[in-house]
Parts: sequence; structure tokens; C-alpha cells
Amino acid sequence: MTTITQLAQQMQYLFQTRANELAWETGFMERERLMTGSSFASGLVSAYQADSHVSLAGLSQAIGNAGTPLSRQAVHDRFNEKSVRFMQAMLAESVKLSIKGRHLKHPLLDHFQHVVLTDSTIITLPNQFADVWRGSGGNGDNPSCAAVKISVRWQLSDGELTTVHLSDGTAHDRTVLQDVAVEAGNLYVQDLGYFSLNMFKQWGQDGAYWLTRYKTGTIVMDQDGKPLDLQDWLPQQVGQRCEASVVVGQRAQLSCRLIAERVPPEVIAKRHKRIRETARINEQTPSQRRLALAHWTIYLTNTTAQQLTLDDILFIGRCRWQIECLFKLWKQGLHIDEWQTTHPHRLLCEIYAKLLAAIVTHWFFIVMCWHQWRRSLLQALPALKAFAWQWANSLDKRSLLQHAFRALQRALSRCQMDKSIQHPRHFQFWEAYYA
Repeated sequence: MTTITQLAQQMQYLFQTRANELAWETGFMERERLMTGSSFASGLVSAYQADSHVSLAGLSQAIGNAGTPLSRQAVHDRFNEKSVRFMQAMLAESVKLSIKGRHLKHPLLDHFQHVVLTDSTIITLPNQFADVWRGSGGNGDNPSCAAVKISVRWQLSDGELTTVHLSDGTAHDRTVLQDVAVEAGNLYVQDLGYFSLNMFKQWGQDGAYWLTRYKTGTIVMDQDGKPLDLQDWLPQQVGQRCEASVVVGQRAQLSCRLIAERVPPEVIAKRHKRIRETARINEQTPSQRRLALAHWTIYLTNTTAQQLTLDDILFIGRCRWQIECLFKLWKQGLHIDEWQTTHPHRLLCEIYAKLLAAIVTHWFFIVMCWHQWRRSLLQALPALKAFAWQWANSLDKRSLLQHAFRALQRALSRCQMDKSIQHPRHFQFWEAYYA
């Protein structure tokens, strides 16, 4: 668990010590001058954290607040290839820091070292950046030749972002994180984009556990090697569930558990709509088999029944949408997919600074209020935005920075969701489970 004192130390290290080192290494600083890597990075990040639509004048004020008074023109002139390299390096450096909240206590989480959620989101960029981040440039409602994919691994138990990886928008999810090691004892829950039987087999050999939805077209056999026709074999009544030991993949021959639940008509209708919309965007015809299998929620896992029961599997599988909420917060709350300029270097600096602001925002959340099941990050965000200029101004004063963090922690502790009978909150499901 990261304490307030440790968070202050890490913030000072990243935005002062390491920022100035990286400024020299990337060429952003070539000689001693008024502008430092520290004031530029902390100024940009705090500015975009406070106001995602901040103007050039606002950036000038924020950099001044961080220690370097500059005119708007002077700030504009600092946006170049070197500042882009510097901000990209700062973003990469932030991911190396281990910031984690107090470990949530719940029987469902105690069977594993960590429950890790994995997913990605894409930011579409102007076509002029195709040589920086390559996009598909093909089908869809908003095709672009430039896009950046943000892949995230997020520990559900303590909130730590163990991976934030940037790649071309065209990169397949399955290949993006293939070189990122998994840890024995962890349970990895991920979307279908990461589905790979060979990868799952290797993870099992490495002592890690995995949970994934079934991918249409994957061959499923019983323990004797006889193929199963899932449409006939799965339960036919709404609400019925089943569990079986199966072998999946003609070549992989991966032994695992299959868990399935027949869903109600309204859920089927939503899934069919989503499948047809995806097919329309990709200019394809939706698979009839995929439409048919939408009648069930199907999971595959290498966990044992002693670790996770059938009900546990279905519950944890539904928790994966929490990472979708994280991306929603980053896009709708911090607007990481928007920019206020057409200047190419300033635009890239803005994207990297906003992503860094999103990571710093997440640090504050997990250290200061993660341990509260009823926490509301949406409620906490305005308080944190108002605090942005204060942390940037206090970086060189450890005691003042810690004092400000404790004041923010008291404010965030009051940002909690109320219970809802009609639409139960996520924390209500966790509290009710094993109650």
C-alpha cells in the first residue's frame, strides 16, 4: 500500500528529479535556462488535469504556477519535436512507478494474489500523425489513418495500473501485451480481443490463472475428445446454468472449465444489436452462429471449483466492465481523446500530458479513497481538478505537499455513492456477495 508520504515522494521524484533528467536526455533542455523539465511537465499535467480545454494562456499560467513564468508566445515556441519526446518519456516513466491503494478485503479476492483486468481503448488522431501512430484508415463511421491504442492492466484488489501501453491503433490486442509477463498466482480477466489458447496454456504453465469469455468458432470437446454442439448442449431455459470440464482448441487441446448461463430476451436483443452494429461498421455480415450463441453468457477458465464456484465466475466476469468505467472517466472526465489545437507538436504534447494527468488522477484515487467500497470517482473528480494547481505549486515543499494531500484525502473520503434499489450499484453487489 502506498501512503500519503510515499505518494508525495514519488510525485517529487517524477515531476522534479526525473523530469529534469529526462529533459536533458531528450534534448528538451540543452543549457541551463529558466524553463526546466519539471516546470514544463508539472505545468502541462496540472493544467490539463484542472481543465481539459485549457487555452494557451492557461498553459502559460500553469507553467508559471509550477515555477517558470513564461508568455503565451514563449510557451507556444517550446512545442517542438524535443518537447514531444520529453512528454512521451515522462508518460513512459510514470508507468514504471508502483502506486497502489489499500488491498480490498473480500473472500472472492483472497484466492489470488491479484485479480487483474485487461482491456484497451483507441484514440483517433488527425491523419497527419499516421507516421507516429498508425490507424486503419479503412471501414467505420470515423476512419482515420492515425490512431493510438491504449492497453491497460488494472489490479481490481488495490487499483494499481501495472501496465499502460501505447501502440498503433492497428495493433491487435493479442500481440500488444504478449511480451508483458504475467505473475504466478494472479487471475487475469480480459476481453475477447486477447483470446489466445496458446497464451492461456503458457500462463497456466507459469502458474497464472485466466478467465475469458468464449470466442465464437472455438472448438469445444468433452474429456473424451468428442466435439460439443454448444447450441444443443447448453441450457435452454432462461436463468439455467451449467458447468463442465472441457477441452478447447483442435490444436491447443487446452483443458479448462466451461461455465454458461442462459440470458433473458432483453439481453439477447442488446447483444444482437451490438453484433449487427459492429458488422455494419466493418462492412460485414453478422455470423449466424455468433447471433445464436448470444443467447448465453459463456466463460472459460483454468481456475478450480475450490477457487471459484460457478456463481463466482459469473460475478467476476461481470466485474470486467469496471475497466470500461475507467476509460469512460478518462474520456468523458479528462477528455484524453480531445485537443484544443491544430499545431502538431502541441497536439501530441497535449495527448501525452492528458494521459499522464489520467495516471496521476488515478494515483490520487487509489491512495486516498480506493479502500472505500462506496467510493464515487465521478464525485471525486471535481475536487481533484480543483486541487491540481496546488500540487504543482507545492512540489518543492515536501511538508506542504503532504499537508495538501491529507486535505484532499479528507475531501475524497466524502465522495460516496448512495444505495439504489432499482439500479443497484457495483459496491452493492460486492457487499451482498457472501453476506
